[in-house]
Amino acid sequence: MQNSLASNAPTEDIINLRLAFQYVRKYWSLILGVTGFVTVLGLTFAFLAAPKYTAVTSVYIETRASNVVDVKAVLSGFGSDNKLLQSQIEIIGSNAVAKRVIAENDLENSPAFQSKPSLLSEVFTKVTGEPPATVSLEQRVLDGLHVTLNRNTTVVDLSYRAHSPEMAAQLANAFAEAYLADRLATKYDAIRQASEWLSIRLSELGVKVRSSEQAVEQFRNEFNLQVAGGGTINEKQIAALNQQLVYARTKTAEAQARVDQIDKVLVRGGSTSSFADAAQSAVITQLRAKASEVERKEAALTVKYSHKHPSVVSVRSQLKDLRDQIEKELQRIVDTAQNELAVAKRREASISDSLEQLRDVTNSENHAQVYLRELIREAHANRTLYESFLARLKETQEFEKMNSVSSRVLSPAEVPSIASFPNKKLFLLVSAVVGLILGTALALLIEQFDNTLKSKRDVERRLGLPLYSQVPLIEGYASTSTLQSFFGLLFGKGLVRSKTAGNDDATRSEVAQFASKNPLSHYAESIRALRSSVKFARMDEPIKTLLITSAIPGEGKSTISRNLAHYAAKAGERVLFIDADMRRQLTSETQGDSSEKNLADVLTGKVTIADAVKHEEGSNFYALPAPNHRELWETAELLSSQAMKTLLEGARKSFDLIVIDSPPVIPLIDSRVLSHVVDGTVLVASWNHTDGGLVEQAKELLDQTPGKTLGVVLNNFDVSKARLNKHQASYGYGYYN
Repeated sequence: MQNSLASNAPTEDIINLRLAFQYVRKYWSLILGVTGFVTVLGLTFAFLAAPKYTAVTSVYIETRASNVVDVKAVLSGFGSDNKLLQSQIEIIGSNAVAKRVIAENDLENSPAFQSKPSLLSEVFTKVTGEPPATVSLEQRVLDGLHVTLNRNTTVVDLSYRAHSPEMAAQLANAFAEAYLADRLATKYDAIRQASEWLSIRLSELGVKVRSSEQAVEQFRNEFNLQVAGGGTINEKQIAALNQQLVYARTKTAEAQARVDQIDKVLVRGGSTSSFADAAQSAVITQLRAKASEVERKEAALTVKYSHKHPSVVSVRSQLKDLRDQIEKELQRIVDTAQNELAVAKRREASISDSLEQLRDVTNSENHAQVYLRELIREAHANRTLYESFLARLKETQEFEKMNSVSSRVLSPAEVPSIASFPNKKLFLLVSAVVGLILGTALALLIEQFDNTLKSKRDVERRLGLPLYSQVPLIEGYASTSTLQSFFGLLFGKGLVRSKTAGNDDATRSEVAQFASKNPLSHYAESIRALRSSVKFARMDEPIKTLLITSAIPGEGKSTISRNLAHYAAKAGERVLFIDADMRRQLTSETQGDSSEKNLADVLTGKVTIADAVKHEEGSNFYALPAPNHRELWETAELLSSQAMKTLLEGARKSFDLIVIDSPPVIPLIDSRVLSHVVDGTVLVASWNHTDGGLVEQAKELLDQTPGKTLGVVLNNFDVSKARLNKHQASYGYGYYN
């Protein structure tokens, strides 16, 4: 049913939570003990430590940059980048600022900052002979300083911690003032250096400007590249001649047009009076008017008189004279047009010649103009740079007159009234948390290195053997000292042992028969489980000789073997108990004397088995004790002898079960010898106490006789401790409660 429930667990997280809870229950006292111890240590330190006081000063840091020149800032400004703010924080905590604070507050003579070698360094010096390492005064002063940047602001808090509240406030303010003074001095140094650099640079640029401007003028004079009205003289002359040439060509074209018109008229045989200039001439117009009047007069006189009349002849003579004058005027106009055409052509040719000459000169000037423009550009650039540097020099000189810095103290430090260290509440909380962590870590470490056997799973996984039974502690017979209880809790070991080691024979007898006398007890149930497991281990070949042993002494094998023998006898079986632990006899119910008949006497042939076996009256229990003396050294030889084999063969015929209590496997060879002559072997290990590696080693030694090792019994099972972890849930001991 439990396996079914375990398989139906909802999630792995729930299982882990359950295991964690069981783990805490198992080690709760260890965890609380360590937590309490560390907490007490923390509180003790908090009450004994010398108090320290912390004072805080808030400083605003200006991040705007100040430029001296346009190309690159000579003064280092502070951008809003967080890295630059972090750089300012580093400056506040630098040795340069610390030296200012030391000098202004005379900290060299302050007892609070005197270097005192520690006891450890003195011991180291005496041992090695080397002088102790010393810390500089600046570093000792800086040890109390802490600078933090407020988030999303350019405000930093300078906190200083000292043993004196007045000293804390004094040095917090001193660091703020020293930082501002250092920054102001840095700015002044930068300004002074910038001013000196600008002055030197300005002198160099002045020489360069004068040199470049002189080169321009010298080149112009050399190549006659004088400028007038925005251009050179030759350029202006060429422009004027171009205009004159255009005008001359226009006049030439007009004169040529008149001459061509006249030539066309003459070629067609027409009168020269028909072209435009003749019609536009005032002289010809007057002469033609007079000629027309004379022609009318002639016509009138011709009608009145004959052609030869003197009046007619006189009028005709006047008309001829007028017509001659018109022809002469027309000829004069033709000659004038031809002369004007000739003059216009000559003027045009003259202007063209002059223009060509100037163009030849201009071509040579253009090559010079290229270099001249280069000289002009260089001179202009030098002049611009000179003027820029001159303006920045004036600004720098004005800024140098200012005696303030943009950063400032927002709130000066006040003398604290309450010590900041040690914070007793914080120490209590931190000590408790650290103690809880250490206690948990120690418990985890113990659990991690716990190599004991605690469950059926441990036995099967590590030994490959079945777990026959978990035998609990016998109630009323377990003894535990206070010291054992503490270490048992600390290391998770079941140091509880039954009182079989005492010298009280009555007590040992009660413990040896506890299962048979208390059949309803937990212990009796575990012995029944052991007997059942052995009985059904081999159904085809019943086990009659059973060897019970352990890896090391003190595991309780003798108690278990005698209880098993007594219980089987009470259940009706005829049982022989052989105490083969002849190196350390523990199970004799009486002290006896050295003459008591025992196993060694039987094996050496001194007595018969019938004479040595003791019978418990009223029961089927028979016992063959071990010798009381410890002078035997050949026990292994006796146990491996033919006499031992003969004894067991005879006992098989007379008894239903033979239980043999043998020495531990690892320290002695006796059990390994006996494992060859018995039907089966059961290993006893102490629950939560015996190292699993030792049990594994014992099993390997017993496996030299293959198939004889039947199973394992976990003795001293502590139900109360098992409830604190997962092991108890697999075995229903809660049923008996």
